[in-house]
Amino acid sequence: SDENPNNLKCFQDSVKQLPPEIQSLLDYKQKNAADMVTSESALFQKCELLVLDPPRKGLEDEVVDYLCKGHCSSIKLLVYVSCGFQAFQRDCDGLLASGRWRVEFAEGHVLFPGSDAVETLAFFVPK
Repeated sequence: SDENPNNLKCFQDSVKQLPPEIQSLLDYKQKNAADMVTSESALFQKCELLVLDPPRKGLEDEVVDYLCKGHCSSIKLLVYVSCGFQAFQRDCDGLLASGRWRVEFAEGHVLFPGSDAVETLAFFVPK
């Protein structure tokens, strides 16, 4: 896993800055996305915003399938942060081909000048 050991503290510090009524709605789960769709699927039924930041290889097939089959109809915004452009293209093609999602916004960033790595940020919304 490429889980940063500082993620939880950063999340908790950020949540403290929000109004109390919003703080109670937020939760941090340290699991890979494939485990989440199988063991925490009820959580997705309440979720309105989902942030995906997969490793360079992209999302697991189970995750793309889950998002494409409408099991998470409460999601209003899917934020995808990618450090692997080829994997992003594959995942994006899968989401769009499902007919359930459309790209609302996308942009690429070269964060490391001289490299060929493109960081991609994309917002998907339900059709």
